[in-house]
Amino acid sequence: MGALRGPRRWAYQAFRTLPEPVRGVGDTVLRRRAETQVRRQPGFDPEAAIRLVIGPLNTAGQGERWTRAAETLPGVSARSMSLERRSSGSGFGYASDWHLSQAVLLRGMTQHRSRVLGTDGLPPATHVLAESAWAVLADPYHRRIHQDLEELRAAGISVAILIHGSEMRDLRAHAAAYPHSPFHGDWDERWETMHATVQRTREIVGQMAEQGVPLFVPTQDMLEHVPGSTLLPITVDVDRFSPGAARGLLLRARPVVLHAPSNPRLKGTRAVEEVLGRLHQAGMIEYRRLSGVPNAHMPSAIAGADIVVDQIVLGNVATLAAESMAAGRIVVAHVADEVRERQPGLPVVEANPDTLEEVIRGLLEDRPASRELAAKGPAWAREHHDGTAAAAALSPWLLAPRALPPATSPPVA
Repeated sequence: MGALRGPRRWAYQAFRTLPEPVRGVGDTVLRRRAETQVRRQPGFDPEAAIRLVIGPLNTAGQGERWTRAAETLPGVSARSMSLERRSSGSGFGYASDWHLSQAVLLRGMTQHRSRVLGTDGLPPATHVLAESAWAVLADPYHRRIHQDLEELRAAGISVAILIHGSEMRDLRAHAAAYPHSPFHGDWDERWETMHATVQRTREIVGQMAEQGVPLFVPTQDMLEHVPGSTLLPITVDVDRFSPGAARGLLLRARPVVLHAPSNPRLKGTRAVEEVLGRLHQAGMIEYRRLSGVPNAHMPSAIAGADIVVDQIVLGNVATLAAESMAAGRIVVAHVADEVRERQPGLPVVEANPDTLEEVIRGLLEDRPASRELAAKGPAWAREHHDGTAAAAALSPWLLAPRALPPATSPPVA
C-alpha cells in the first residue's frame, strides 16, 4: 500500500472490500500479469560471466548510463533497475532495463527476486550496485540493502553501494565549509528530514563498509562525505548532446540563459532567478527555466541555449553540467576549490549568488573568450563523462575474483 497514491489507492481499497472468492480470482490474475511484466523485461546475457544489476532508483538516468558503461568491459552483462514513482510527479522519462511498476511492486516482487537470485532457472546476478543503499530484492521503498546482504551473499552475489549525494551529504559540514550553502540558518522540516536520512544512511553505509562492501560516489565533492569511497563519474550519452556543439554560440543580441533545477533549493534557484530575471527585464538576455522536461527533450533544450546555469550553492558538477559541456554550451556553476583542484582545466565558469550577475555580464561582454571556453566542453565531456572513466572505476570490483555461489539456491521468501 505504501507505493499507492490517489485514484489507485482508492481503487485498491475498493477491490479489498470484494468477497474473498472474488478477490482471490482477481489477485491471481493481477499477480500473473505482474509476473509476466517481469519476465518480459530483458534478462542477462547467458554467456556473460559477470552479470550486474544497478538500482533501484536510476537517479538522473545514471543507473542506465553506468550499466551501458559496464557492458564495455569484457564478459559483462548489466541491467539497470528503476521504480515507478510514488507521487504523480514526472519521472523525466529515463530509460531502464527493469522497471518495477506499481503492479510489480504489489504482486510481482517474488518473480523479480527470483530473477536477481537465479532461482527461476535463469542465470542470476553476480554483482549488485545498490543506489542510495536501498534494497533490491523486495519492497525497495521501505527496505535498505543491508537487509538483502545475507541473501545476496548466500547466492554468491557481490554487493557495492552508490551514494548519489543528498542521502549522505553532511548538511552541517556543508554549511560550515560553504559560505552560500543552502543549509545555513534555521532548518525547516525538509532539512530536518534530510538530516535524519543522512544519519540513517551513514549508519547503514558504515556497517556495510566494515563488512568490506565497496562504496562509490558520482561527484568529486562526495568523496569528502563518504569516507573510503571511489569516484564513479557522472556518465551521459555524449553522442546525444554533442550535435548541439555545431550550433552558433552568443550570436543573438539577447543570448538565451537556461536554468533547469531538478531541486530548486539545492541549486540556489531563488538567487539565480533574481539575477537572470533582472537581466531579462533589462533586455540583456532571454531567461528560460526548464521544469519537468522529459529527458528525451533535453538535448534540443540545451542546444537552444547559449549559457546554462547549473547550481550556484552546492560546489559540485553533476549531470546537467556534463550534458551542457557535451553540447558545447557555456556552463556556469559554483565549484568548490577542492573539486577544481581534482579536475584541473574544468571548463565551468565559477559563480555564486554574490557574483552571478557580474559573471553573466562578463560572459556577454567578451563573447570571443566565452566561445573559446565553451569549445573546450565537448572534449572534456567525452574524456570524463562518456562512460569510459565509469567503466574503469567499476572494473576492479567487477573483474576481481569472487567466491563461488553455494551448491543450492537460497529459499525464496
